[in-house]
Amino acid sequence: MFEYIDGFYDSRRIQKRLGHLSPVEFEEQHYADQATAERTNLKPRQPALTS
Repeated sequence: MFEYIDGFYDSRRIQKRLGHLSPVEFEEQHYADQATAERTNLKPRQPALTS
């Protein structure tokens, strides 16, 4: 069963719909992009002004 699934879902085969990346490369790029976006979106907190 594993051999069939592994043969059907080739994690190394380049996929056109994934931007000509393999599924593994696409996933790695996705998580790297997410981490970069999270770091970019972090804003320093301003102290609350209370009078």
